[in-house]
Amino acid sequence: MRIAVVGSGMAGLTAARTLSDHGHSVVVVDKGRLPGGRMATTEMVGGARSDKGAQFFTARSPEMTEAVGRWTDVGLVHRWCSGFTRSDGHPRYATSGGMARLMHYLAEGLDVRQSVHVAAVRPTEHGWEMTWPQAHGNPAGSLVADAVVVTTPVPQAAALLDGIAAVPDLAYDATISLTLALSAPASVPSPGGVQLSGDPVWSWIGDNVAKGTSSLPALTLHTTAEFASAHWDDDAGQLMAELVALAVPWTGGAAVVDARLHRWRYATPVEPYPERFCEVAPGLYLAGDAFGGPRVEGAFLSGLAAADRIDVDGPQLLPEPLAASYLDATTGVVTVSNEGAGYPKR
Repeated sequence: MRIAVVGSGMAGLTAARTLSDHGHSVVVVDKGRLPGGRMATTEMVGGARSDKGAQFFTARSPEMTEAVGRWTDVGLVHRWCSGFTRSDGHPRYATSGGMARLMHYLAEGLDVRQSVHVAAVRPTEHGWEMTWPQAHGNPAGSLVADAVVVTTPVPQAAALLDGIAAVPDLAYDATISLTLALSAPASVPSPGGVQLSGDPVWSWIGDNVAKGTSSLPALTLHTTAEFASAHWDDDAGQLMAELVALAVPWTGGAAVVDARLHRWRYATPVEPYPERFCEVAPGLYLAGDAFGGPRVEGAFLSGLAAADRIDVDGPQLLPEPLAASYLDATTGVVTVSNEGAGYPKR
């Protein structure tokens, strides 16, 4: 089968890798310059690295435990700690050299097309067609697939599929990430990560040296959702100066060599969807951490579940001749039906 995946984060690449390994023809498209989504690592001035999105992950399911074992065996992943203020028995894993390195590994050998801004997904007689305009030096294009997995944050999926399919209404908390390259080690207690509760500004402080992301001093700080909401539209320069000043207790008196700011509008799903994925139309699936749970592991399990469902549904998704158009000629809206005008029969 021909499968298209929108989004090259953990859910998207997990789905793509699984489907490719099962013999399907898979294309992944993503609007970012590099694969990874929120599994992102920033290269700082002077050579330091900082994970600016996801900071660690757990492996509580058999599927994730097996995957982490494979990644560990090839030297990508290591056990960082089992909690930050105390051990809770659940290992936290980090990627040596930064989270982005794991995502590049997952993308190896796949047809992954970055800097592609998908503008439309619509049903046709031959399956699902995706189109995108010219952007970032890449030409406009399109592709047709028998099934599509959309792994973007759900509000973005809703905008993409407006008039095509009903999408669950799911909310996200935002965060603002501050990454700092320092002249000397940061002042973060062992094991190098602090999860804060009740702090008016910070929810997370992470030492990128302690968790194996960087060989040079580098710090990642995430704001609370409340702070991000209150300061979302602040001038970037003023907000940067304010946050750098507020980070001083964690910098250990070191000078700031480089500072970067990143606004994550869709950082954490507030209340995840109860299922691992959502089939919004025959052959059209939503996946991501909003469906598997607001963690890296949740995104992994969601991508895996969507891929497994496509394997099961595959023969029914192949296009059949239709007696009428997929689209209602009057309203321009797709009729979800297996009879007459509508989607391919299942």
